Amino acid sequence: MKKNIIKSIKGFKDILPDEIKYYKFFEDAIGKISSQFAVEELRLPLIEKSDLFHRSIGDVTDIVTKEMYDFIDKSGASICLRPEGTASVVRAAIEHNLIYDRGLKKQKYWYYGPMFRHEKPQKGRYRQFSQFGAEYFGFSDTNSDVELLMMGDFLLKELNVENAKLHINSLGNMEDKKRYEKIIFDHLSAKKNSLDEHQKDTLAKNPLRLLDSKNDNVKEILLNIPTLYETLSALSKNRFDMLMSKLDSLKINYILDNTIVRGLDYYNDTVFEWRHESLGSQNAICAGGRYDNLVNIIGGDDVPAIGFAMGVERIIEILKFNDNFKVKKNISIGIINDSSENEVYAHSISKNLRYEFSSISFYNTDSSASLTSQLKNAIKINDKFVIVITDDNIKNKNLTIKIPENQMTDTLISLEDLIKYMRNQYE
Repeated sequence: MKKNIIKSIKGFKDILPDEIKYYKFFEDAIGKISSQFAVEELRLPLIEKSDLFHRSIGDVTDIVTKEMYDFIDKSGASICLRPEGTASVVRAAIEHNLIYDRGLKKQKYWYYGPMFRHEKPQKGRYRQFSQFGAEYFGFSDTNSDVELLMMGDFLLKELNVENAKLHINSLGNMEDKKRYEKIIFDHLSAKKNSLDEHQKDTLAKNPLRLLDSKNDNVKEILLNIPTLYETLSALSKNRFDMLMSKLDSLKINYILDNTIVRGLDYYNDTVFEWRHESLGSQNAICAGGRYDNLVNIIGGDDVPAIGFAMGVERIIEILKFNDNFKVKKNISIGIINDSSENEVYAHSISKNLRYEFSSISFYNTDSSASLTSQLKNAIKINDKFVIVITDDNIKNKNLTIKIPENQMTDTLISLEDLIKYMRNQYE
């Protein structure tokens, strides 16, 4: 009779050893690039008050209305698993006086960790997913926009992600956004019969979101409306022109794209996405923009800010099919013990070797197995170098090694000489 096996929850995946290498590669890259750009790390709680996201993301967004894992805790408070990182970073910055304390402080932070959204699981998209994000506070000019876009560009190159295309747009200030929302609303209201119920609901609550609709009927209706760029106020237009000019000078390629609006209410002026065609319709791998009003909305002072978030699982989907993806393989060496009575001596050898070589893995094989079985196991780990411990080795205070120079035949060596040999080979 088949057992009733408990499985993981839909949309929540186990990360198995053969996939861990991609995550470690990603984590090494973000550590390196964040350091290069002098961005400091923040570590944030997984659970926040629900009001943080109602206030920041917006009550009519899909994240808040459909996707948040929110619940009432034992004290009666409404709390949630964090659906995104920016609001949490802002909350932490306000709470700990990181960005405003008797005056504006310019700060740059990064975070990395799991986020949670109850949405349809699909390729590169899970209900628990990982994000890397960077947030700049106190910087208002276009130089901060340029540096953040440069950081994203550096990171994608470090990750060997090729053919990612940067799409940028400007939403303008809040008045510009409201004015453009009215243009969309008026244009689509005249053709409401062509919209389904979901599209009508989006039109009523958040018209800008229809700009990046994947539905052909909406795309066709919106073909003839002016672009956001054409409707910007003079101040926002000049700012965006300056940004594009700087990107051109720095040879950072981009596509001016009127469909880039971002799904959260707090964005203004510069918005952007890196897209990768290999991922199909869910092709945004890194996205962000300016949010100059968010600190004030959450409860702080007026602090200009800009940031982005990168979807780790989507990057890993790309890396898996990248023929150029290579990770420096960790050196592992098997230590064979031909008698269970020699286990303490075998462990003392591996202990000394681990102290001497912190970057090498030493694997003590199962001494209860036969010597032949242990040798096969050790050769699978490293077919060029095997350490063997026998009763004679213990008696004579030496070791047996098998190396390719002598066709893997036995060579007797002292621990001290083994350490010297390995330093020449592996350091």
